[in-house]
Amino acid sequence: YRLKLTFPNSYPASPPSAYFLSPVPAHEHIYTNGDICLSLLGSGWRPNLTGQGIALAIQSMMMSAAKKSLPRDNAAHAGRRPGQEQTAWIYHDDSC
Repeated sequence: YRLKLTFPNSYPASPPSAYFLSPVPAHEHIYTNGDICLSLLGSGWRPNLTGQGIALAIQSMMMSAAKKSLPRDNAAHAGRRPGQEQTAWIYHDDSC
């Protein structure tokens, strides 16, 4: 799988954008548009996180999947352009 990671001018005060390019893995926290439902990319962002730390968090999230399925709100989210700022997101699983 290929991941696109983009750092904004305000990094490290603001989180980078991260999403999967097509084909997108089947995972309960990855939308079909490639967006990743991971609080570290939004409200859980901390300025001391690095690109390597983000990649490790995504890898860990993918390895701990209980099942290969779509996020429960995929239909409402999938039509959006990927990689947008994750403001007002609801993270379904606080452990990822």
